[in-house]
Amino acid sequence: MERYGQYAETNTVHSLVIYEWASQFDMKDARHTFDRISGIVGHPPDLATVVDENEGKDYPYASFMKRNIIQKKEWLSFGYLWKRSDQILSDFSIDIGCAIRNFRCLEVHIDETSVEDISSLFEKVLSIIADGINPIYGIGYKMPYYWGPREFAHGTASSRYSVSDKSLFGAPDRLKQQSFQFSRTFHSRNEERHLDIDLRDVFEINLISEGHLNRRVGRKSLRDWIKANELGVLEQMTPVTWRWNVPVAEICKARKDLIDAGITVVKE
Repeated sequence: MERYGQYAETNTVHSLVIYEWASQFDMKDARHTFDRISGIVGHPPDLATVVDENEGKDYPYASFMKRNIIQKKEWLSFGYLWKRSDQILSDFSIDIGCAIRNFRCLEVHIDETSVEDISSLFEKVLSIIADGINPIYGIGYKMPYYWGPREFAHGTASSRYSVSDKSLFGAPDRLKQQSFQFSRTFHSRNEERHLDIDLRDVFEINLISEGHLNRRVGRKSLRDWIKANELGVLEQMTPVTWRWNVPVAEICKARKDLIDAGITVVKE
């Protein structure tokens, strides 16, 4: 992964994306989880968005709740959006969403300028999600808004241009190529992704499970390899979820060995 700190593009968005989970989880459960996140944000979202087989619809949050839209049909995806303020470049200051069937993921994107203490809020969000769905595989990362953190989550690239006095150069080519390598996996059928045993890449936060920890890196399991090389911190979060934090300065070292071992979706 690129070392984002060397770039000056603003604003930084903190993202958490879960691709596989162990808990039974439907859209009503997603709404309950998102309502808990709204509680720690401190104010309700401005919009709720739902997508069915044919189209997507946006509702003012109050109308969405009053009409109990989530009960109306089997939605393909659902999310909450907090509008941007003048000092925030992101399309939305906070964006949370979930797709359970096609293109499965649960994602949270928070512009760090939209909250007072992004680190504390992010940890609380991570705890709520971990308790709610028991992640099997997920990632946490930070990147400039201009690079398209949501598009990166899906393995696609974004195109953003001048905003007021800001100019855009976009994500480095290498990051785009790594994202495109994941796109095929992301858009595959859920059962064909193999993200219960494969890693997309190495990130600042890696939520992994026994299938990953038992993979071989040389003569060691991934679990033993992490400990032997003292690469980051590995700790258990839930009965099925382990959190592997890797300092940005050590990501390149870690990913080379894992790519060579054939554990990652990204191959360069």
